[in-house]
Parts: sequence; C-alpha cells; structure tokens
Amino acid sequence: MIIGACGFGSTGSSVVTDYLKEYNDFHVLDEIEFTWVSGVDGLIDLDFHVNHPHCRTMDSITAIDRYIAMCKNQINCFKKAGIPPEKFIKLTEEFLESIITTSWQWNIHHQDCFWDRIRRSYYSRLKIVPRWEVKHGRHWEGFPLETVNLSVLPEDFEEKAKKHVRDILRAMGADFSKPIILDQPFAGNNPQACFKFYDDPYAVVVDRDPRDNYVFAKTKLLGRFHLMPINDVEDFVKYYRALRKNQPYSQPHERVLVMKFEDFVYHYDDATTKLRNFFHLPDNPNPKSIFDPAISMPNTRVWKRYPQFATDIDYIEKELPEYLFDYTGCPEPDLQGEMFWGKSPKNK
Repeated sequence: MIIGACGFGSTGSSVVTDYLKEYNDFHVLDEIEFTWVSGVDGLIDLDFHVNHPHCRTMDSITAIDRYIAMCKNQINCFKKAGIPPEKFIKLTEEFLESIITTSWQWNIHHQDCFWDRIRRSYYSRLKIVPRWEVKHGRHWEGFPLETVNLSVLPEDFEEKAKKHVRDILRAMGADFSKPIILDQPFAGNNPQACFKFYDDPYAVVVDRDPRDNYVFAKTKLLGRFHLMPINDVEDFVKYYRALRKNQPYSQPHERVLVMKFEDFVYHYDDATTKLRNFFHLPDNPNPKSIFDPAISMPNTRVWKRYPQFATDIDYIEKELPEYLFDYTGCPEPDLQGEMFWGKSPKNK
C-alpha cells in the first residue's frame, strides 16, 4: 500500500504523516516531497506524450528530453532521500531504455542560446553536413547533431512506469513489507490521476482555512517560498478557488479521503477516528507522541495575530465562504504561541 499525504501548498498535510508515524506498522518516507509522478515533466506528462501522440515525433522526443532534464534537476533532492546520484541516473536510464522505440541523430536542439544559434547558422550556411551526407550516401552522426529518442505507444508502459516508481522507492530504502507513507506523491487537487503509477494507492488530502493559508504565507513563509500569490488578495482568492473548484479531489472516491487541518486540531478524536477507519487501523498505540494538537493550535486563526490584514481577511471571507472553517465552540488559540511550518516539532 502506498499512502500519500497531499495538500495544496502549506495546508497542513504533514499532520497525516505525523499521526501515522505514531504507529509502528508504517514506513514513513517524508524526507522529500515525492512529486516524481505528478510534477511537471514527470511520469504523467511523459505518459500523455508517448501514449497520445498528436505531433508525429516531436511530442515524445521533447517529452523524453524534458524527463531527462527533470531527472538531472532532481539529483540533489533524491540524494537527500538516500539515493546516490549515479544510482539515481541509472534507474532513470533503465526505465527510458525500456520504453524508447528507436533513436537517431538529428539537428533539433531545443535551446536558443547564443552558441546554439552560432552552431546552427555555421553548419547551415556552409552546408558542411549536407554536402558530406550527399557525398557518402548516409546521415552524418555527431556534432552538431544530437541523439533523439522516439517512443510511440510503448508496450506495457504503465507496468514499466510502476516498476520505475518501485525501484526509486526501493533505492530510498522503502520497506515494501509495510504500508509506505509518502509526502505529496499525488497532486492534492487530482490525486486519482496518479494512482495508476502506484501499487495499491490511497490519498489523504488535507485542506486549510484560506484566511490562515493567506496570512501564514505572508508571514511565516515570507522569504522562503512563493507557493501562492500574496501581494494582492484578489489574486490569492483566484488562486485558492482555481485549485479547488470543480477539481477531481472533491468527487467521492473510495481511495481518497479529504480532511480539514483544523479538524485534527480542534476535533482530534473525531478526525483521527475518521482517519483510522479509512485505513482500518486499530487504536493508536502512541497518541499525541508526534502529532500533538496543542502544539499545532498556534498555526490556526493566525490572521488574528495580524490586524493589519483585516481588510484582506474581510475580502477572503466574502469571496470564499464555502472554504472557511467553522470555529464555533472551539477554544481560542494562544496568539503568542509559536507557529511552525512542515512537520511537527516532535517529528525528529
């Protein structure tokens, strides 16, 4: 079983990994956000371009190039997760070799930097390559040409992609004898789209009151991340609504559980019971040893700490009423309490 703790960016999904880590029956891999499938140029994008070709050759050639580039950009991230760079590159190369239909040399470089323009102009103007090819009756192979890789409707793509994901997780040290918990393996707004690349997948999507999402980003996350637009509250409202309105995550699905971060904090017993029932878990043997609602409470109603944002909060309340958490009957948080981002301070 692969369990994904998913959110929309600073919406509190770490509460899921923190809580389930209190059991001894799970293997939690939360060193990195595992966006290998859902990220731009990841497996979903590759799947679309090789299995739904609409541009003859260029769609899959470009998608494979971008997949390789994405892999190289992720080397340091997965090194942090325990995979040596050479091992990481090898796993990607083995997967691509299994789906590539054929390869050849082509002057089709996608970049448009100064030296690329010089290279193309030089060989095109002097016609060195064309003249050589006519003389020898075969294609030139080598500089300035590049290897391009074509993949059109590769056989057993989904099984090969699923094996590729397993291989990466195994290299990260995943213990497949236990359910594995990952951070962000599925997109929060559409987790179902990623399911076919995982063995026995389940998603818990955690959302957060937009007022806190906005103010937390304008304060605690300022100088760290640009996860969302915060310079203009109207842009934030457009962003918040776009990620949620009519998105697949909100449709009933037996493998998707949608919860509110605030429910874990203020309705701990009900929320954790709902989570346990979803996974058919027994009672928690170590409750509040990692996820402690008292510690997370200062991360709620944070807009009350910052009266300078009152006008923005009024606008959010007017525009996004359906996403506001109902605090009726909830105790007031300590507005001097320490806010934190990410895992619980007890999750060491």
